Amino acid sequence: MDKKEVLELWIDQYTQRLVRLAYTYTKDWLKAEDQVQEAFVKAFYSMDQLKNKEEPFSWLARIVINECNSSFRKSWREVISDFLPEMNQESSEDSYLRSVQEEEIHNAVYDLPKPYSLPITLFYFEELSIQQIADVLNLKVGTVKSRLARGRQLLSNRMKEDGNGRKRIKISKDVL
Repeated sequence: MDKKEVLELWIDQYTQRLVRLAYTYTKDWLKAEDQVQEAFVKAFYSMDQLKNKEEPFSWLARIVINECNSSFRKSWREVISDFLPEMNQESSEDSYLRSVQEEEIHNAVYDLPKPYSLPITLFYFEELSIQQIADVLNLKVGTVKSRLARGRQLLSNRMKEDGNGRKRIKISKDVL
């Protein structure tokens, strides 16, 4: 028999068993069928490596398992890369302006009276929930909400527009 006839025989005899095997890895019938199909293609091109041509199931099963593992690694890298932000080249000027702006914001928050700066710091910088802030500061949830609102209002009142239409924060001189 030539290689094509051998492959056809293998497909007829082993496809269902190999798909079930692949399904245990992929948990998806369509993906399992795709992996088996890829395994048959690889098996066709490397048929010469098979030593025992009478019973090739274990050899084919190993190829299917390798295909499933390879597919899993590829999909994992694709998923992870979807979560990573694009690496934009930030100019040194943009980086400096961003750091100055962040410093202005931090200073403006720290310049607020303590009853307002603490909840804002915990909420925005430490990313605690309102309930967690209430527990930390030993306050009621409503008190934390009102202090956050009043603190944001105080920050808003301290902001002014610069010549470029951007909002800038007025910082008292005793903070600097």
